[in-house]
Amino acid sequence: MKRTLTILALCVISLQFAFAQRVVLIEQFTNSGCPPCAAYSPPVFNYVNNNPADVVAIAYHTYFPYSDSMYFENTTESTARVNYYGVASVPYSVVDGNYYSNTSSNFNPVIASTINSRKAVANKYAINNVSTIISGNLLSTKIAFESLHPNNFSDSLIAHIVVIEKNVLKSSYAASPGANTETNYEYVMRKMLPNQSGSLLINKNLNGKDTITFNWPMQKIKNNAEVRVVAFVQNKNTKEVYMANLFSTNISTGLNERLADGLSFKTFPNPANDVLYITVGRCKNIK
Repeated sequence: MKRTLTILALCVISLQFAFAQRVVLIEQFTNSGCPPCAAYSPPVFNYVNNNPADVVAIAYHTYFPYSDSMYFENTTESTARVNYYGVASVPYSVVDGNYYSNTSSNFNPVIASTINSRKAVANKYAINNVSTIISGNLLSTKIAFESLHPNNFSDSLIAHIVVIEKNVLKSSYAASPGANTETNYEYVMRKMLPNQSGSLLINKNLNGKDTITFNWPMQKIKNNAEVRVVAFVQNKNTKEVYMANLFSTNISTGLNERLADGLSFKTFPNPANDVLYITVGRCKNIK
C-alpha cells in the first residue's frame, strides 16, 4: 500500500509541473515600410507559429523609419510600448520584458536557445480564458489571472490584455500600408485593454485570483476570424513578464438553431467539472 501511494504522489507532482510550464512572450517591433523588417520579422513569427505551446507574440508597428498604416490605426499604444522599452530602431525583439532584447537580426540566430532557456524557468502566474466572444462588432473577453508564487504579493504587477489580428493582408488596404516586400503582417496589435497602462493586479497572494472583463467595440479590424487575445502579467518596475498566453475567439452568429423534429439531447453530469457529455438521439413517440 505504501508503495502505491508513493507512485501516485509522484504522478501528481509531475502533473502540477506540466501545468506550470511558462509560455514566453515576444514583443516584436516592426514597420511595414522597412526592408530589414521584411527580412527579419517573419522568421520570428514563423518560430512562434511552429511552437504555439511555448511562445506567443505581439507585433507593434512603429512610426519610424517609414509611414505605416497599422501604426496610424493605433498610435498611442504602439508609441507607449516603444517608449517603455526605449526602442530606437526596427526590427527589434523583446523577450519577456527584461529577459532579452536586441535587434531581430541578432535575435533570429539565437531565438530557439533563448526561448528554451526562458521557458525552463518556472512561471509565477497562471492565465486562463474564461470566455472570449465576438458578437457582431463587439469583443467580450473575461480572463482569470492566478498567482502561483507567494512573493508576488510584494510586486507591482500589471495584467495586460491585448487584442491582436493574427494575419493582416496588405491587400486589405485600399492603399499600400507600407512599401516593403511583405504581403502579410502577423500578430498585429490592435488594442490594449483598457489602454497601454493595463490593469493593476490586486489578489497577488499565493492562489489569489483576479478576473478581468472587458467589452470592446472593435475598430480597424480587417478580418474578425483573425482576432486573438494575448494576456500577460508584467512587473511594472522591473519589466519582467511573469507569464503570457494566447486565446482564440468564439464568433457568435446570433442565431438560435432548432433541433430537427424528433431529435433530443441531454448533457451530463450537471454540474460538470472537467468533462461534459452530450448525447443526441431521436425520441420515440409515446402513446
